Amino acid sequence: MEKLLNTGFIFRMITSIFFVPFFLFLFDYGSIPLLIFIAVLIAVLSYEFFQILNQKGLEPYFKLGIVGSIITAFVMYFTSQAISFFVLTLLFIILSVAELTRKNNDRIILHMSSTIFGIMYIGWLGGHFLLLRQMSNAYFNSAVLFFFALYMVWMADTGAFFAGTLFGKHKIIKRISPSKTYEGLIGGMIFTVLSGILYRFLWARFIPIIDIVIIGIIAALAGLAGDLVESAMKRDANVKDASSILPGHGGVLDRFDSVLFALPLIYYYMLYILMPRLI
Repeated sequence: MEKLLNTGFIFRMITSIFFVPFFLFLFDYGSIPLLIFIAVLIAVLSYEFFQILNQKGLEPYFKLGIVGSIITAFVMYFTSQAISFFVLTLLFIILSVAELTRKNNDRIILHMSSTIFGIMYIGWLGGHFLLLRQMSNAYFNSAVLFFFALYMVWMADTGAFFAGTLFGKHKIIKRISPSKTYEGLIGGMIFTVLSGILYRFLWARFIPIIDIVIIGIIAALAGLAGDLVESAMKRDANVKDASSILPGHGGVLDRFDSVLFALPLIYYYMLYILMPRLI
């Protein structure tokens, strides 16, 4: 227990108790409040990410990057695939041309690339929140699939946190994240699959057990990758957290780094493998 308390466990739990119910309510309710929330969420995530780039000494386009991320996510939700590609192409051209307005020629490629990467990292990946909610509503007229996907990602994170804190010895990539261990990863997978079976029993009996196992593995591996990638970027910029907005968690990006990687992969698994077998 002492090891858990030393990791800020109490602050993490208090923050989750206040934040998660509000988040789940919005995704269950849907409609305009959900879209406003997603716009704000993506704006905050983008701001935190571009702040990390600033700490590294880069000069991304804050306003264009934030607006571009929001537009990318909403275009994915409201329009066709062709329009989505067109908007991404247009954003790329606008950001590239905007670089011509700078007063010096220093690190032009880095400035352009970092802004575009931010839009893809936050806007494109974050847009899958809305795509998954849309798919869940289309098939079940509820957020049951979205909640399942998000639940699996956060259970993987929770299981890995407890298993790694209590039993972790063998580091995965020590130079990037000393706290991430193979014991935590394995514990996270097991905890996620068991949690997924519980979710199935309570709310989603239509999901086969084999798919719960596969989605649990995806959630654990992709979630870990997302966490490690953000940790690598923060280490490169020499910052500990994306911000301090969430006590015990750091920034909003620190809470959603694993979700940004795992949720899109779960979405495509459901769309192309799970749903065709159910309908």
